[in-house]
Amino acid sequence: MSRQLSSEELLTKWEKRRALQNLMVRFFSEDYLLRRENKMYDTYWSTAADVCLGVNQGYYQGADAVQRYYKGIEDRTRLESALIQKKYPDKLGTLSEDEVYGTGIMDMKSLVAPVIEIAADDATAKGIWTIHGMNTKLTPAGQVSYWERAYVAADFVWEDNQWKVWHLLYVQDLDAPSAYDWTETPDFAADPAYAALADFRFPEPNVKMTVYETYSANRPFYAPPAYPVPYETFAETFSYGL
Repeated sequence: MSRQLSSEELLTKWEKRRALQNLMVRFFSEDYLLRRENKMYDTYWSTAADVCLGVNQGYYQGADAVQRYYKGIEDRTRLESALIQKKYPDKLGTLSEDEVYGTGIMDMKSLVAPVIEIAADDATAKGIWTIHGMNTKLTPAGQVSYWERAYVAADFVWEDNQWKVWHLLYVQDLDAPSAYDWTETPDFAADPAYAALADFRFPEPNVKMTVYETYSANRPFYAPPAYPVPYETFAETFSYGL
């Protein structure tokens, strides 16, 4: 049976919960929107050897693989920005590469419905959030707005007197163009100005597997990632990593 916590211990738990919630809001709701992907790993991730990022198609296992994921976002954004700049030279032609970075695309991820548990030993924590996102992507047809519904879940470790992400799971439940039926795939006409997108290859997970299928008309039922429950130490709970 868990012991009764003192007022000081309860305050510490509350402060750590607030710090964890603030970390995730800055990470997903702010830094994705502001195109800070080149800073995400150094800012938020643990130095542990077994860091892990899970997405729909598999896991980026280890520091090098996770860093490649964020480098892939940065490289794709630079390509998209350059193509948009070339498409609209009268408005964007005088801007430098850094000034045009992120122009014309948007990645807004609103975090809601948090469930957070901090271990009794205060060394680790777990949390899960639902994402309601509104994104504008650059596709071979040009800029297309999308709805996103996703889950982000993480194991955290208390490191250097702050929370750091240890294992992260970010899986999309819905990724569909707005103003269209979610059960259909719209047939957009390609724009030659964006043909170079077809040659871009995003870094693939180094552990390939189906972690979670995005919604389609014939997708089988998928339960959300497991929600955390109170636990004493990390050894007695599950992991959001491999």
